[in-house]
Amino acid sequence: MSDSSHRSRKASGRLYSLLLLAAFLPLLCGCLSGEKRRTFSPPDEELLRAKADPRLRKEAETGGTEPFAAIAVYRNDVFLDQSEALGRSSLTVLNEMGRTVILLLSSGQIVPLLKDPALRKAAWFGPQGLLARLDPSLELDLLARFGAGTEDRDVDLLLRFTDVGGTKEERHVVAAGFRVVTRAGPNWVVTGPMSGIPNLLESDRIIYIEGASQVRTMPR
Repeated sequence: MSDSSHRSRKASGRLYSLLLLAAFLPLLCGCLSGEKRRTFSPPDEELLRAKADPRLRKEAETGGTEPFAAIAVYRNDVFLDQSEALGRSSLTVLNEMGRTVILLLSSGQIVPLLKDPALRKAAWFGPQGLLARLDPSLELDLLARFGAGTEDRDVDLLLRFTDVGGTKEERHVVAAGFRVVTRAGPNWVVTGPMSGIPNLLESDRIIYIEGASQVRTMPR
């Protein structure tokens, strides 16, 4: 056997090994991280894409064990048209207004919820305890805007931090889709979409959020 042929076979062997590694590395990483992804039928996959936001889809796929709050928007008034159906279900209603309701869900309840023809869309909110950090009037405004389909429009919010905050806190605010307008000690006025509130609340440094329509001092 010639040296060139031997080198060619060695190179082919190395390439084959690298291809195998590339194919199995994602699976290996998933196993090492402990993440198990659920598989769904094509109709259920389409349902998740059509009615659930990306974060809620991820929860359905990874199958988390902890309950969480989610925002569900129905086609008609929840109190008038959905009360009986929700009462028969195992879903816990945390708050409701008009066509929108905040539900306490588990990952296994996501797809059955989406199969309800009366449901228009659903979005992840986060652990139930985060609701305590929202001003009650802001929570109602959140429900109203999701029901009207205006949750992606900019609103003014007042964030109350544990202290004055700094660069790290500002990066978090920006990553959540907001921009800082004014700062007064631990109180920041920011503007951004109402749908970004769950992202803001991922920071334990923010202890309370309320509407800031009356305290806005700078123009956009």
